[in-house]
Amino acid sequence: MRDAGLRIAIASSAKKDELDKYLDIARITELVDVATSSDDVEESKPAPDVFEVALKKLKIEGSDAVAPYDAMGAGKAKVATIGVLCGGFTESSLRRAGCVEVYPAPATLFARVGLRGRKNDGSFIMRCGEISTGS
Repeated sequence: MRDAGLRIAIASSAKKDELDKYLDIARITELVDVATSSDDVEESKPAPDVFEVALKKLKIEGSDAVAPYDAMGAGKAKVATIGVLCGGFTESSLRRAGCVEVYPAPATLFARVGLRGRKNDGSFIMRCGEISTGS
C-alpha cells in the first residue's frame, strides 16, 4: 500500500490506550500513519468526529477517502464506505446505510486492494483513486 502512495488511518471509538494495545496485538502499529480514538473527540461513533479528526491529520477531504466497516460515522464525514457481510448485516442494509461496495469477507476486500495474507479487523481510511469500488 505504501508503494501505491496510500496512507492508513485508524478511526476508533476505543480509548487511546486500548487502541494502542489492539494495534500492537494485531501487529499493525507500523502500518498506521494516523490514529484517532475516542480520547481525541467530544462524541464517538456513530458520530463522525473520529473520522473528521483522522481526515484533518491526513490533510485530505472526506471525498478523497474510503472507510471499510463504519457506514454511519464515515458517511457523516462524507467518506465513501465499503461494507463487509461478516458483521451480521445484510447487503441491502449496508447499501441503505451508504456503502458504495459490499464484499462477502475482509479477505475479499483485502485481495481487491492488494493486502493478500494480511488480516486487519480495524477501521482504516485510504485515499480514493487507488482503489476501484466497481465490479
